[in-house]
Amino acid sequence: MYQNQSHIVSPRVGFAWTPDVFKGKTVIRGAFGVFVAPVTIANLAITGTYSTNPQINQQGFSQSTTVPAPSATLLNPSQAQNSLSNPFPNGFTRPAGSSAGLATFAGQAISFLDPDVRNPYSMRWNFDIQHALSPNTMLEVLYIGNHSLHLPVAVTQLNGMPQSYLSTLGVRDPAQTYLASPAVANPFSGLATSQNAATTTVAQLLARYPEFPVGDSASGWNGSSGVLEQNLNVGSAYFHSLNVRLQKRVSGGLNLTVNYIRSRLIEDDSWLNSSDPRPEKRVSPTDRPNRFVAAATYALPVGQGQLLHFRSHLANTLVGDWVLTTMYQYQTGGPLTFLNGSSTSPGDYVYFGAPLNLNNRQVNGTAFDTTAFDTKAADAFNYHLSTFPTTFDNLRSDGINQLDASVLKRFALGENRRFELRFEAYNLPNHPVFAAPNTQANASGFGTITATANRFRTMQAIARIYF
Repeated sequence: MYQNQSHIVSPRVGFAWTPDVFKGKTVIRGAFGVFVAPVTIANLAITGTYSTNPQINQQGFSQSTTVPAPSATLLNPSQAQNSLSNPFPNGFTRPAGSSAGLATFAGQAISFLDPDVRNPYSMRWNFDIQHALSPNTMLEVLYIGNHSLHLPVAVTQLNGMPQSYLSTLGVRDPAQTYLASPAVANPFSGLATSQNAATTTVAQLLARYPEFPVGDSASGWNGSSGVLEQNLNVGSAYFHSLNVRLQKRVSGGLNLTVNYIRSRLIEDDSWLNSSDPRPEKRVSPTDRPNRFVAAATYALPVGQGQLLHFRSHLANTLVGDWVLTTMYQYQTGGPLTFLNGSSTSPGDYVYFGAPLNLNNRQVNGTAFDTTAFDTKAADAFNYHLSTFPTTFDNLRSDGINQLDASVLKRFALGENRRFELRFEAYNLPNHPVFAAPNTQANASGFGTITATANRFRTMQAIARIYF
């Protein structure tokens, strides 16, 4: 990356208003801001997650030099070719750069980072109303919006075939076999080792840069070969959410919070075909349209100074100062990703159009109707223009349905010390959340669920002394 931006401006503006007509019980807030993200050389995968490994494959500008193994024996160390003072006696391997002119890396796959990189940024806005229903109870309704721009598209294939040569039939097109065979004369024979053959394919010669490997294969566009531009900043996303929260502050020993979020995340940050004019617009794999959380903490009114207390200090110590906490979470699962087995080179599906009848908790058999697809390898598309989306709003994996609880007992040890004993249980009903079903059409387990996506019931005891 050698061209980037500077002097980035991130304005923020907001307001808060308490209308007199509501007698100080209502607060109205609003805000807008621009938030800029740092440039990253990580990879935003089509599955919606960032990679943990940096992208460092800049051809022509880096080389590695191997330290030669010493040839001398222990009895004659002076015969060694290299030493600590001269570990590279043969010098360093110089980067190739563009020394070969138009033939530089001809016949080899090329991957490079977008040189004209731009910082991704988000425009966020919100509008919030809080109203006190009582001195200890508050209702909040909040809208949040976000529009992200210049998101990095993981891989952009620059050496695909013209769209006019790709089939648009709903089944395999036998006429497309001419693209892979018979072989035709290779005009690049002798110019590059990897293409030093007398013949080549029609598909190779139809590529945008035929001197490099073609980026479209029979099964779809290729994200691991051809000419690949990484982190091209043409992606975008829209997020909208409505948040409703009811909160009861501590009164009578009870603290209660109930929160519901309805949201939608739409993104354009991956390609369906290499020849498409813009990335695929789809429901994001990280979209979770419904989330409900209810949490309560209750200090039992038993013990010294409480509603129910005993004359005996020992009795108050044993039965008083108990606190119960519980939290329930429900969340809709994310959309299934129909990548046909590859997150770098998504394959297409021969789909008959029948309902899939998904049951994302079906583990005894297939989770959806696999007969809606033609899974025979002989019937797979051949140089076909993909139209089957990678996600669907109504086809989602299993979601969160979890109850956690804890019990806390405090023992006073004088005025400045206390002992606490806590018992915690996570996923108390031991409710499984199943992983997404297999969506690889030619896999033996196509449509089946074979794993869980959450932890089983976990219980623990914690003891603490405060002094």
